[in-house]
Amino acid sequence: MTQIKKEYEVSSWERVEYQPNEKALAAQAKLEKDPENPRLWMEKGLALAEDKLYREAGECYSHAIALDPFDGILYRHRGHRMLSQFRFEDACADFVLASRMIPENWDVWYHLGLSYFLLGNYEKAAQAYDRCLSLSKTEPDYTAVCDWYYMTCQRLGRMDKAKEILEYIREDFDPGDNGAYFRRLLMYKGVLKPEEVLPKDLSSLPPLEIITMGFGLSNYYYYQGDVEKSNQIIDQILKTGDEQDSYFAFGYLAAMADKGDRTKPKNKVKNASEKGPGFALRPFLSSPIALHIPFLSSVAGLSSRAPSSAKREP
Repeated sequence: MTQIKKEYEVSSWERVEYQPNEKALAAQAKLEKDPENPRLWMEKGLALAEDKLYREAGECYSHAIALDPFDGILYRHRGHRMLSQFRFEDACADFVLASRMIPENWDVWYHLGLSYFLLGNYEKAAQAYDRCLSLSKTEPDYTAVCDWYYMTCQRLGRMDKAKEILEYIREDFDPGDNGAYFRRLLMYKGVLKPEEVLPKDLSSLPPLEIITMGFGLSNYYYYQGDVEKSNQIIDQILKTGDEQDSYFAFGYLAAMADKGDRTKPKNKVKNASEKGPGFALRPFLSSPIALHIPFLSSVAGLSSRAPSSAKREP
């Protein structure tokens, strides 16, 4: 199988030579018999996403949406694939639509918060995370949302609220698959030291853990005033993601966002109320939202882009 690179690095011939996995082939066989079935298009999209063919997966979700434009879960899946392609504004639009259709879906609000975070619109991110927190029912849920909500409040300078969020996290939590987020939160609470969170020798750690834990450490050092150390970790995250094909990890996306607009100030950050690291979209990320259905955007009260008033800072 052809090794899949980042979306903007994959040439047409590489995509032509790609051999679909068994799940994608099975979904395609079903679609040949029932091409108007939106759930089969979603099934194929999920299968393609497993092989990191995020653009093709997104196109499958768009086919499904054209057939069933009021199924919020389709927008949720396409939004996730927009994030994987670094199309943060497109992702935000999809998650906003999904939040109107399935407002009790925890996953939608979580990813909407992340989309706003990556766009630097911390106020909107905080609103989404607050809603997500209210929908949390399990310890893994609390772990995931509290981690990103805490960092969002830091960047808004709301340290009292940030401390309040940490109170949700207990040391006896079972974070499930969110163990890396849990260790970040314990570090923020002062239970773990930074060196206990991520050791100097990274050779034995999987790339995803390096990236996830690394972003937490970068955030920690930034608000401790050690900007140089924070920037070094950001560079390590991006290097790891590029070399280990883990550029789709949320920690990588957030690190890229910070790297885009961060300068190296001569003076240390004195407190968390100072302006946090920012985000500058790369030129190649500007893309039309042809995939979105205009009348739905109108119904939802959206333009085809995320709010231009978003403060460029996550």
